Amino acid sequence: MKANVMMKTLSLAVLGLAGLSFAGASMAACPTGIGGNQSPPGPWTAANQLQSVLTVTTPGLASTECMMRTALNQNSSPAAKASAVDQTPNAEQRYRARFMLSTGIALTQASRSALIFNVVGPNAPAGGTQAALQIFLTGTGSARGLRFLVGDTAQPSQYRTVDVPLPNQAGANRVEIDLTFAAGAGTNGQLRYWVSDQATATTDGSPTGPAVTGLANGAWGGVDQVVLGIATASGLWRSSYTNTDFVDFDEFDSRRQTFIGQ
Repeated sequence: MKANVMMKTLSLAVLGLAGLSFAGASMAACPTGIGGNQSPPGPWTAANQLQSVLTVTTPGLASTECMMRTALNQNSSPAAKASAVDQTPNAEQRYRARFMLSTGIALTQASRSALIFNVVGPNAPAGGTQAALQIFLTGTGSARGLRFLVGDTAQPSQYRTVDVPLPNQAGANRVEIDLTFAAGAGTNGQLRYWVSDQATATTDGSPTGPAVTGLANGAWGGVDQVVLGIATASGLWRSSYTNTDFVDFDEFDSRRQTFIGQ
């Protein structure tokens, strides 16, 4: 594929044509499943499900036709998960993605968190994992927020952390990332991010916070796959919440170059 073109639009509304975004279109019906369970077949490589709920639900989050609904069983194991896998990327040196999420979970304690988006590279740095970027839905002590862990082998932990409160505490939010990898052992990798209320217009030049620059992230080798959904939940999340405490996802889109926005 050429640079500057869409890698995948993951919309459950147009699943038979392009990918999983759950967008209110008449060109294709919402599928009856996710991953290998999709009917009609869609682009998700697989569905990861263990001790959880993972369904296609109508309607979607922004007047779209449908969305992906996830939840973990109460007192589930640390391995419990409910997510969809996209293996379209191929060692991408620049990766842009956007999705919507909404949850009714209060998340008033910082110790309640779950991984909702995992960007995986083809390689892992020495002593590390293949996770080049992870986004957690977490409590901030009084509200809901996101925690970004972006790979940087210059750090003792191999990651830098950015915390962002969700602007819409009671409804849907849009999350977009622009991740660039350094060449080899360089330190010019960068992460930009946008976290906005679904009604708020955003532009490429107006990220939510300062760019995370100077990343030594070449060891991950780019992006090979992403996982969207719930996984790696903390013990307090798993003991406190049930399979009716949902986190919903919609309008996933991934590209190499262009800003996605609304």
